[in-house]
Amino acid sequence: MRLRHSAALARLLFVFFRRRVLKMGVLRSTPVKVFALSAAALLLGVLCASAYFFLKSLVDDMAAWRLLFDTSTVSLVLWVQIAFLLVKVLFINAEGMLTLSYQLPLTNRERSVAFLMYEAGTTGIVAGVGFVSLAVSALLLLGPDAVPRITASIILPVLLTYLALSVVYQLLARLWGLIGLSRIAGVLSVLVMFGLVVLYSVQMRTLITDVSEDYLEKRTRYSWVTSVSWSWHRYGAVPALAGAVLLAAVLMVLTLALTPNQHVRQSRFLNVSMGRLPGRFLNAYDWCLLRNSQTSIGAVMTVALFAYLTLRSAVNPMWSLAVLSLGGLYQFTATQPLRMIPGTATSPWRIYGRLVKAQVVLLVLFAVPGLAILLAADRDAFVQSGPALLGCLGGVVMTTCISIVFPAEKDNPFSVFLGLSAFGVAFALAAIGLGLLNLPPWAARGVLGGACALSVWYAVQGIRISESRRRNDKGTVGHDVRSRVGPVDPGDRGDGPSVSHVLN
Repeated sequence: MRLRHSAALARLLFVFFRRRVLKMGVLRSTPVKVFALSAAALLLGVLCASAYFFLKSLVDDMAAWRLLFDTSTVSLVLWVQIAFLLVKVLFINAEGMLTLSYQLPLTNRERSVAFLMYEAGTTGIVAGVGFVSLAVSALLLLGPDAVPRITASIILPVLLTYLALSVVYQLLARLWGLIGLSRIAGVLSVLVMFGLVVLYSVQMRTLITDVSEDYLEKRTRYSWVTSVSWSWHRYGAVPALAGAVLLAAVLMVLTLALTPNQHVRQSRFLNVSMGRLPGRFLNAYDWCLLRNSQTSIGAVMTVALFAYLTLRSAVNPMWSLAVLSLGGLYQFTATQPLRMIPGTATSPWRIYGRLVKAQVVLLVLFAVPGLAILLAADRDAFVQSGPALLGCLGGVVMTTCISIVFPAEKDNPFSVFLGLSAFGVAFALAAIGLGLLNLPPWAARGVLGGACALSVWYAVQGIRISESRRRNDKGTVGHDVRSRVGPVDPGDRGDGPSVSHVLN
């Protein structure tokens, strides 16, 4: 295997990301890009400032800092698992991007390694966002002394956790291949990884309690989750760092060795039958969502999370239905072939209604039995299910808007990741703003309702623009012609080497 070729493909995918993903949908507008970057920088500054002033009183208490970093390591492992799972779900149907490399002299393993590079980078960004405020505050308050603590409690645990999860994921892929389930290997592996997330989350309270007791009793006890930090303090920085780097190298070699050399196309849709009666009320948009393989992942996650919340009684179990909204992130681009059929042109509002109806049908299919179970098992949770169901409907509006405003061209997961990040930043800033203003509940609900209404209107305008551009020849009118400064296909007109036209 030639890592240099994998790196070249990774750079090629980056060119695709920069030229197409960052110039699609709402990202075509420069002011929108500037506003999004400014909002992200503002949120990062607020988080770092809050952590700095909160931790300022602990600057001389090294034991408290160790407790803080050990507790962060426990949370960090769960955070990395969630980020790994999210990235795998987003990348599971990204085969459209692989077609960009079919003309290149690459093996399937080299293609897979190039994808692993992007998955690792995306997971690192997601995991880093959660702990950047702690790392920045520690550097500002402790100075260079914070570097060993950040290395032992944040950087190395993130690296080792991600590589260990990668080895497990590749082993699962090999296992599914051996028993003849290669076509749905991605779905099955994601479900197993979700089980690991649930299993670890159950153990988190015990792990944090053990770390807190060690701090109160002023003792140092070994715990597998804080192994790097424990080794760092017991044996010194050099042996601990060398051992962690060696372990990371072994895990990386195992990941590359276990990566399948033969690309197996994943099943995009599953054969889900609902009998004859529902067929009268379901249209092609509904079936496109109900039979999607990503919907099956969300469905199994929802059932497992519902059972977990029902037993734990910490949060209303109906909030688990919000996971079903994951299927809506690709709904707009997945149904585009339906809108390209001659004679199927219709209004943007009707298209939006079909997109939302499909998700509402999916939500109802799980909400009805869920409410019945709560009515029999926990009447208090049943009575308090209204806000959770409204929140799930808000999730439907949000994911539908993301799928339209950030269209996932060629099944690329980067558009969806950018959309989720943009909505996450906007939601976090809105929550901080509402908290500072200390508005009454009715005013906060009014703001959230207005935000949903604005999302609906903006999504419909996005459909109107997308359909208008699709009905015209691509690149012959409007913005494409006015902004074009060179030939459409340099490979056909110039004397230079042939360049794939799909990137232009």
